[in-house]
Amino acid sequence: MSDLFWHQFCGHGENFTSWKNGDFGHCFEQLVVICPSYIILSIFGSYYIAVAKHNTRGAFLPLPWYVKYRLFCTICLMLLAVTQVVATRILNNITVSYSDIVCACIISASWLLHGVYIHRLRFLYWSTWRGAVPMVIIYLLTIISLAAQLHTNIIQRINESPSHNIVEEISVYISTFLQISYLLTLIPGSERVTLVDDDVYYRAINESVDETSSLVDSTSSGYRTITPQTGVIAAAEYDINCVSWMTFHWVQVLLAKGAKKSIKSVSDLFLLPLRLSTHKLYVKFNYILTGQIDRKFQSKRHYPSDTSISSNVSSIPEVQFSNCNNHVPESRNRYTKVEDFKPPTLLKALNTAFGWEYYSLGLLKLLADCFGFAGPILLNLLVSYMETKSDNEQNGYFYAVGLCVATLLGSFCSTQFDYNCNVVGLKIRAAVITTVYRKSLSVSNVSVGKFSTGQIINFMSTDTDRIVNFCPSFHAVWSLPFQIGVSLYLLHQQVGLAFLAGLAFALILIPINRWLANKIGELSKAMMEQKDNRVKVMNEVLFGMRVVKFYAWEDHFENKVNELRDAELKSLKGRKYLDAMCVYFWATTPVLISILTFTTYSLMGNQLTAAKVFTSLSLFLMLISPLNAFPWVLNGLMEAWVSLKRVQEFVSLKDIDMDLYYSSSEVLPNDCSMSIRGAEFSWRDNVTGSLGRKRTSSQDTESDEEISKPGTTLSLTNINMNVIKGQLIGVIGKVGSGKSSLLSCILGEMHRVRGHIRVSDLELGFALAAQEPWIQHATIRENILFGRQFNSRKYEKVLDACALEEDLKILPAGDRTEVGENGVTLSGGQKARLALARAVYQNMDVFLLDDPLSAVDAHVAQHLYQKCIMGLLWGKTRILCTHHTKYLVNADMIILMDDGKIVKTGLPSEILDSHILKSVNYTNDDDDGNTEHSSDKDILDLDTDAGKLVEEEEKEVGTVKLGIYQLYWRAVGKCLAPSVLLSLFLMQASRNINDWWLSYWVSHSEKPGQHVTNKSVLPEDAQWSHRNHLYTERSFLFAYGGICAAKSLHRKLLLNILKAPISFFDVTPIGRIVNRFSSDVFSVDDSLPFIMNIFLAQVYGILGTIVVTCYGLPWFAVLILPLGVLYYKIQNYYRHTSREIKRISSVTLSPIYAHFSETITGMGTIRAMREQDRFQKENLDKLDTNQRAQFCAQAVASWLSFRLQMLGVAMVTGIAFIAVLEHHFQTVNPGLVGLAISYALAVTNLLSGVVNSFAETEKQMVSVERVQQYIEDVPNERAEGSLLPPPYWPIQGSIVFRHVKLKYRSNLADALDKVSFEVEPAEKIGIVGRTGSGKSSLFLALFRMVEIYKGSIFVDGIDLIHLDLKDIRSRFAIIPQDPFLFSGSVRENLDPTKAYSDNELWSVLDKCHLKEAVERLGGLHGDVAERGKHFSVGQRQLVCLARALLTRAKILCIDEATASVDMETDVLLQQTIQSEFVESTVLTIAHRISTIMDSNRVLVMNEGKAAEFAAPGRLLSKPESLFYKLVNGQ
Repeated sequence: MSDLFWHQFCGHGENFTSWKNGDFGHCFEQLVVICPSYIILSIFGSYYIAVAKHNTRGAFLPLPWYVKYRLFCTICLMLLAVTQVVATRILNNITVSYSDIVCACIISASWLLHGVYIHRLRFLYWSTWRGAVPMVIIYLLTIISLAAQLHTNIIQRINESPSHNIVEEISVYISTFLQISYLLTLIPGSERVTLVDDDVYYRAINESVDETSSLVDSTSSGYRTITPQTGVIAAAEYDINCVSWMTFHWVQVLLAKGAKKSIKSVSDLFLLPLRLSTHKLYVKFNYILTGQIDRKFQSKRHYPSDTSISSNVSSIPEVQFSNCNNHVPESRNRYTKVEDFKPPTLLKALNTAFGWEYYSLGLLKLLADCFGFAGPILLNLLVSYMETKSDNEQNGYFYAVGLCVATLLGSFCSTQFDYNCNVVGLKIRAAVITTVYRKSLSVSNVSVGKFSTGQIINFMSTDTDRIVNFCPSFHAVWSLPFQIGVSLYLLHQQVGLAFLAGLAFALILIPINRWLANKIGELSKAMMEQKDNRVKVMNEVLFGMRVVKFYAWEDHFENKVNELRDAELKSLKGRKYLDAMCVYFWATTPVLISILTFTTYSLMGNQLTAAKVFTSLSLFLMLISPLNAFPWVLNGLMEAWVSLKRVQEFVSLKDIDMDLYYSSSEVLPNDCSMSIRGAEFSWRDNVTGSLGRKRTSSQDTESDEEISKPGTTLSLTNINMNVIKGQLIGVIGKVGSGKSSLLSCILGEMHRVRGHIRVSDLELGFALAAQEPWIQHATIRENILFGRQFNSRKYEKVLDACALEEDLKILPAGDRTEVGENGVTLSGGQKARLALARAVYQNMDVFLLDDPLSAVDAHVAQHLYQKCIMGLLWGKTRILCTHHTKYLVNADMIILMDDGKIVKTGLPSEILDSHILKSVNYTNDDDDGNTEHSSDKDILDLDTDAGKLVEEEEKEVGTVKLGIYQLYWRAVGKCLAPSVLLSLFLMQASRNINDWWLSYWVSHSEKPGQHVTNKSVLPEDAQWSHRNHLYTERSFLFAYGGICAAKSLHRKLLLNILKAPISFFDVTPIGRIVNRFSSDVFSVDDSLPFIMNIFLAQVYGILGTIVVTCYGLPWFAVLILPLGVLYYKIQNYYRHTSREIKRISSVTLSPIYAHFSETITGMGTIRAMREQDRFQKENLDKLDTNQRAQFCAQAVASWLSFRLQMLGVAMVTGIAFIAVLEHHFQTVNPGLVGLAISYALAVTNLLSGVVNSFAETEKQMVSVERVQQYIEDVPNERAEGSLLPPPYWPIQGSIVFRHVKLKYRSNLADALDKVSFEVEPAEKIGIVGRTGSGKSSLFLALFRMVEIYKGSIFVDGIDLIHLDLKDIRSRFAIIPQDPFLFSGSVRENLDPTKAYSDNELWSVLDKCHLKEAVERLGGLHGDVAERGKHFSVGQRQLVCLARALLTRAKILCIDEATASVDMETDVLLQQTIQSEFVESTVLTIAHRISTIMDSNRVLVMNEGKAAEFAAPGRLLSKPESLFYKLVNGQ
């Protein structure tokens, strides 16, 4: 009895024999030698797991690489034990004994517990990475048992024993390698590690105190998206066990929150795990790419000398930002740099940083693929078992269990691969975005000029997404051919050489697919360039929206953007049609291969059986996925490569090297602030040659290196100047003479061609007040502090010196009032004084002031001069560029510039009274008063309660509304959309009928294995021909429909944005709108049609699978009901969370773009004040917030994928067992079983695919939802009127305001309060008044930029309310205060509608004194660069004047048209305006009193009312008049 038991238990025809033929018996070795060692290992492992968990403080360290490798070996050993048993049964066809199963289970469980124990080492309970000493000793027992196994297998191999098992032998060799590797990892783990609080991580939160501390004393209120909330949020992946890790149970907390609809903001999401810390990734990647670590970003954490933590945690120090409140700069050599470092390419840097982690994931991919192929093999065995009814009954159950185990392990491997692949993708995304931002901060304006803002924003958005797409694509490149190869090998096993017929066809397709991939790559590159151009133009249009509306250019720019869009869509259309061709090839290839293979097999005289047919059919189905995906993978790689090269071109730009640009300051005398000698500077980037190596003080005293040709108009030549500390230096010269360029060369923004520039204490930076004030989208206080610590006494002094106290009194929330993007809600004077206050508060040694006095009135300018420039800044080095020569009388030195050269340098007495100055007609304007220059926006759209201007971005909640889907399908087309759905249905039905026919044919043969004749194959050929047509129709219909939808939605979006009132742009950050035109439009163009196509195909696929399976196995219908309910519950549970996370992800993306756009605009100020680190940190913080949302989206997707794959496992297992049971009762058809199981093997991917693609479709639909918000929710201007004006209206130019009342918001005070006045035809009116008095509101009301709510405005007797907006704006002319030019030629900026001849354009340019400048730029077709950067601010104002001269309008409004031009040019321009508009009505907001003294009458505005309206002489004769007080500064 005992012998019988052991005979059955041990199997393999042996008993429990202890010694046999010089070796242990197989069963004895398993039960006595191997199992006890692993049982002991399990017991001790369980004990130490409990001990480590019980005593931990919750603090831990990341595992070093060798412990991670130890854990990896353990997991492999665990899987190896199970794989050995399964492979022995399947590959060797050897019956597995009970002892084999018991031994495998004990070994696998033991290694599983040991893996948990190793994971517990991070708590350092034993103070070493080696762990408990008893565990090391017990581990050696497993080595001894392994040695016994190794000995047995070697003996059996030598003796060629019949009991030799090749699978067991290979398994033992692999196990030996892994265990020796494990043993080697114990060597470096012996050092003792002391765990102190500063070293450890609590909750794995990747935010330190330094990182979360406020930069200023108040909470930043910049780009609002989702208000951050305080509260402790658990970090992702924190303190989770292996089961939770494998099943993604740790994500359940977030999903439960989503199901309760508690996810409202990013603060409700997981914190990023430590390995995804944006700050750490930035430092690590920056070190790899540049070879240097900025010490400002290094951790100040120091580890005890007797620990090895510093080397174990990371080779790159932890990021910690210096306290921005303490502005004591470090030395110039603040970088730790590797000597002789050769910067790698971006690709090599990414490979170095993340390559090992990424490539190691290939093992998981390989295992998943291998387990996937176990399905067809087991299917063959199962169908063969059913056909040969004499087979042992228990074998059927073995095959069913094998199917279950194979699909289960495959699911574990594939979900872990996808999740970790996405994590690597997030790391790459963080690295690329932070690198692009860092490069934009460190590259000079000269170098970066070749890239537009739109292009750089695309680098951070679309290009980064394409580079990240490389992650899944690369592994697919080797995995897909591997899958195809194995499938073909298994086909060879089934049908022999007949598979070569199908293979030959597949090989023919390779060059076709390659050609398609190359063409798709070319079209993708062209499309990205066209997208860059479109986004760039949109960016400019949005920045210059006031100009566009004032000139009624909406139609022109709509056409221009649509032309660019049409070119982009043309490339997209070509891509989509090529994609459709790819779909056709992919879908028909497996079918055609099957026909060719079966036909060839039958013609060769072979027999087909159900087992062969359905195993082959299952393999053909497995071929569909890799063959379908391979062209997409190649396409993805091509796109990633194109984007990588684009980003590489930007990243490879040379950084500003202060050591090369500036010569050594050691030779400067102690009292010298800066010195420039024999220098030439250029704005051009085509200068060749090297600036030479870093110079020392002894090397650069005499020799200058000649580098380039003589300077051009875009250069400064022969610059020589010395500035003593504490001096006031005045820089004067006519417009375009190079004053601002002189400051730029001091700042290092130009290219130094030759000569030397030395600056004392260069590290301190410069306090810059630029000519075009750059104002951040933040509060007034935050703009002034600019990252410094708040000092109330100092702050009050700055406010007083910069004359801001009165302004703060009228602002709704004082200095806590938020100003719009680029200070859009402030007047020009307020912006200038705010920028000056920011510069003064920095408390630097050198102040560069670029014409700050031209933007304010006379008494304010006097105040700034006395209390700020000569008061608070007394003793500082000040370089002041100005046209107001009266303020330079007390200067220490004056520099006169002309045509990029210093004409003369000297004392004020030498320069101001010299013949040189008189020759350029400089006049002292002491007698000029000046009314407040400010183009007062009257504090547009401010919330009086909190000073809040920009609200949080709107975010829908709940399910994507059905109306959004309807909107998209309507955009596709009312006839086209149903046609697409019908073609999908017919295609799937055709495929299922085809497979059913094949099953029927095999099952109803006269006898099993009947020969197939040509006649038998004819129905298959007819079916294929029909499916071929349907595939083609479906592919091209979907491609065409997607193009139609993309075109329609973009046109509606563009039209609605152009029709929006100006108030919309005042309260909406440009980055938010650009996000709609870049990321959201890209989703509508490309991502949405792609994923929706997949979703619909998979929906039809799964329905077809269920119908066929239920037909073949009716009892499966019992199983499908609970699985269907569970399936619905899981996907519904998931979608609640995924929707909200996608919305949060979209909303947190806008601030990254907005902040980046703002950074580029203010780059000069940021660099001058040495604030690059703070802005880099802000970018990291905003990116970190968005990464949280992106990571959580991927985590919940992995949670879903795993659970759906488990449903697929249940379905496959259920079908297999039902088939075996029905076979037992002989009620099953083998052909239908084969068909059902072959379909079921594919259903695992289909189940997860449907929900993933639906969730992804819903996510992409959020982009349609966001586009729809701007299409339907953005208000439109009342553009159409009820009257048509006469053709030449206005003929006279009379203007009548009658009781006009205007307000910007219902809760704000009136900007215009019962204003009434009349202007006679051809009358010249000057408009004056203090800030906020309503001057610019008159123009806004006249042009109907803001609608009045009471009263009337008549022009030539016609009420403007009854006219079209286009008629009004196109027939009036305005010269706005802020000159704005669009990228393009001079002609396009002067006459975008091409209504005038070249002669007329040259004529107005001559009258505006721009002819010479335009000729040097290249004539009318010369490029003005983005936002007119090739012109100075004064020259841009002259271009705006030239636009007005072209129109010869009867009504001209001038809003500070000559604020930035010199006195000589101003006088000439006033004469031009008077002569050219002698018969026109001219309304002028005064700049200089001399300007309006020639006016017929002066309108004095006060508190929104017309206080005085009379001739200037008459008002000046009354001392009590407001005009008199303004002129005299009272």
